[in-house]
Amino acid sequence: MPFHNIEQLEVTINSLLEKHEQIKKEKEVMEKKLQQKESEWHHLKGQIRQYERERVELREKLDKIMVHFASLDLAD
Repeated sequence: MPFHNIEQLEVTINSLLEKHEQIKKEKEVMEKKLQQKESEWHHLKGQIRQYERERVELREKLDKIMVHFASLDLAD
């Protein structure tokens, strides 16, 4: 009987080691995906900042144009 228990223990240990390796690989894959998503997030955040700057610039230009129209005497 003791020999049987040792074999069972060995099978259990091997199974646990295989599961550990599988989980380790899955973790690596998930970490890579997380890095990719964080990179995408930083890129998109930069784009948003650029769009916000462009929006401000366009708004300022539009305000200048509106001031020019307001200063014209367009009454017939």
